[in-house]
Amino acid sequence: MSQNNFGPSIPQFGGFSPGAGLQMGFAILSDIEAYFFLNAAEGDSRSNVLQAPKVTIFNGQQASIMDASQTPFVTSVIPVVGDFAAAYQPVIVILNEGNAMTIQGVVSSNRQFVRLTVNPTFSKITKVSTFKFVGDDEYESSTETSKLGADDLVASTDEKTDKTSTRSTSSGVTIQLPIITTLQVQTTVSVPDGGTVLLGGIKRLSEGRNEYGTPFLDKIPYINRLFMNSSIGRDTSSIVMMVTPRIIIQEEEEEALTGAKTGY
Repeated sequence: MSQNNFGPSIPQFGGFSPGAGLQMGFAILSDIEAYFFLNAAEGDSRSNVLQAPKVTIFNGQQASIMDASQTPFVTSVIPVVGDFAAAYQPVIVILNEGNAMTIQGVVSSNRQFVRLTVNPTFSKITKVSTFKFVGDDEYESSTETSKLGADDLVASTDEKTDKTSTRSTSSGVTIQLPIITTLQVQTTVSVPDGGTVLLGGIKRLSEGRNEYGTPFLDKIPYINRLFMNSSIGRDTSSIVMMVTPRIIIQEEEEEALTGAKTGY
């Protein structure tokens, strides 16, 4: 046994890998490897291709791609007081829930490699809490109206005053407090022209608990377990992103389209 047989290692704990909590890795695939990978992914009934966008950018330019849904929330209010009433103007904030990616490509001097800066962002609204201002506010306003007597020629006239009082009440206001979970990764890789960079290791786990039981009987302590059935469901999803840069040279594209060589 030589000395080269010894090397650093990480012991296993509970049958799980110590770094299995969050694994974000990338790999560079050729055209044939990317083709077989897509065929294997599409052949699995548990997976599907969500989006396949294409963008054309200049050298060094930055592009953004977003696949998200927008949800409005009332996060605050502004009090507005009028002449005879009081109200609240809502402040609406729109949050994006979904996937977004920012890409920047720089072509090498020999036009054979592309340095990609990939910045994917994954956001999800996990919970929406509500907050209500406790208490009612009352506003009271009064107006006075003067009336003169019928005989205007008499020096001493009778003056009558009518007083009108208006009271308005504003109840408590409820605002929303959304909790959003965001996962953002940034990496820079050098990919050959036509190669594919594969980003994987992004997993999401959601768990739900459902309880069904006989009415009234499932509320009795100690014996409610005999009349109640509970189930726990877990849903795991993995996101894999593939980016393929292709260098477009204007002279070569014109030659391919027209069939004539450019230049002198």
